[in-house]
Amino acid sequence: MGVLEISPFVLHGIKVDNARDVLALLLKAFGGIVLVGVLKFFYHLHTTRMRVRRDAKEYGIPMLPHYYLFGHLPHLVKVFIKGGYPPDVNGQCVGYLLAKQYPDMAKEGIVYFDTWPIIKPIAWVVHPDMMSQCTQVHSLPKEDFVRREFHHMTEGQDLLTSDGPYWKQWRAIFNPGFATKNLLSLVPTFFDEIRVFTDQLRKQAETGEVGIFLDPVMNLTYDIIGRAVLDERLHCQTTANRFKWAMNKQTEWVIQDNSLSTILKLLNPFRPLMTTYYNKVMTDSLLPSINRAIKEHLTGESANKPKTINSLAIKSYLSQAGIDRSDVSPDKVPRLDSSFTRGLINHIKMFMLAGHDTTASTLAFAFIELERNPHVLAKLRQEHDAVFGTDLSTVESQVSESPHLLNALPYTLAVLKETLRLYAPVGSFRGGEKGFFLVHPETRKKYPTEGWAVFNVSWWSHRDPRWWPRAEEFLPERFLAKEGKELYVGKNLFRPFELGPRGCIGQELSLLEMKAILIMMVREMDISMAYGENDPEFLGCKGYQVMEPGQVAGRPRKGMPFRVRLVGDRKG
Repeated sequence: MGVLEISPFVLHGIKVDNARDVLALLLKAFGGIVLVGVLKFFYHLHTTRMRVRRDAKEYGIPMLPHYYLFGHLPHLVKVFIKGGYPPDVNGQCVGYLLAKQYPDMAKEGIVYFDTWPIIKPIAWVVHPDMMSQCTQVHSLPKEDFVRREFHHMTEGQDLLTSDGPYWKQWRAIFNPGFATKNLLSLVPTFFDEIRVFTDQLRKQAETGEVGIFLDPVMNLTYDIIGRAVLDERLHCQTTANRFKWAMNKQTEWVIQDNSLSTILKLLNPFRPLMTTYYNKVMTDSLLPSINRAIKEHLTGESANKPKTINSLAIKSYLSQAGIDRSDVSPDKVPRLDSSFTRGLINHIKMFMLAGHDTTASTLAFAFIELERNPHVLAKLRQEHDAVFGTDLSTVESQVSESPHLLNALPYTLAVLKETLRLYAPVGSFRGGEKGFFLVHPETRKKYPTEGWAVFNVSWWSHRDPRWWPRAEEFLPERFLAKEGKELYVGKNLFRPFELGPRGCIGQELSLLEMKAILIMMVREMDISMAYGENDPEFLGCKGYQVMEPGQVAGRPRKGMPFRVRLVGDRKG
């Protein structure tokens, strides 16, 4: 065989004589791309560092020493090494840990911190009244990197990331479905799913094996949201569900963190193809339910069916669009605007994503604290005895007949609120605006927001002893205290769901789910953590809050390994 030769050809007007010329051109092109990337990186590094220093000087902002190459990152490394903290603690804890190391820094009520390029420079807001200024008095728009993160899943068409008229339109469409009265009417359907869950726990109790608490409870919250949103039994607890599978796969591609895996994920050329595919799977899974609900509403078949979040959103939209049952014939149902159907699907995806994760994680932390505080568990059981009696077999029927009983459990609600205080699942990222300043309520000092990601860190503010007496203790009684008492929870303090017009639309659904689950569990079962002897601790607990790659909410470490034991000789 002779020597391989390549005939001359023309590449974009350049005559190429052989393979070496092609390789040389490719290397030059690659080198040019790398050079542009490096120059761009250092340009952004310089402009970011200079802006941070300019703001500190111009507005008199106290900051930790600021390094040109690394910003404030060395201080963070120092805090973790000096404190011996586990490296996987939730990112929401970072400000809290810095404040413990540098107590004077937090007195301003806001902390400016620069770790670019890991993340955009952040203004951590910890003073509750300053938090209210950017969410209640003036609702800042959602931060751009939050929009980018979820764009591949919802196209920016969801209540979490959208703003302006679009957000207002869809909030109005969904408000009826998330109203307390309507959600209470859906509670009886929840028990079909909770029964599956408790049956599984009884079987585990018989074997004595160790399980991962988040696995079954997230399947449960998926199933409950499926009933509340779609009036569908998803059977995530017993079978492989295609929608859930696609959702989990999609979050692996969409949700970002600061790890090497995220960098590789963002550079992966197949990422757009995979996110498109998983979106299609989710759309194909949801469309039949949506189309059925549209037809049932227009033909009157839905009159005696549960008023789900999906069906009431469709009703609200049809009313706005001026479409009623007179437009429907037995053989023809009007086609709706495709933008509405697409928006509805995107919102349902976000409800399922955010709702199942945050609720499941909060339940896990509630059981962690009930184990750590047996006197609280005893009081919780006493309240359930007082409201429902001691025959456990009647609880489901009582609540199904009178769902308002779930709102007659003040101590149960206080337990959940205290759990959310100590383990807020997420914080609220807003985008700063030119000319908008946060003002300290006592000193009247003004703090700029332009160019900063404004982060209301409820996890940190909820543990600040300036506003929360005995802040590190688990005290549900604080949410029962009257004004003037030591533990009374003042205005603007409690904000795990955020406050203001952008407060979480699903908070009432989440609380109802958790109360229904607790009344079916806590008097029959003891849930205990099953971490190993060598597992690390944070703030005295091995089930501390972490942020796992590809997940939305802060979760207990390792998903909370647990054992379950049946207790008592009660009926049922």
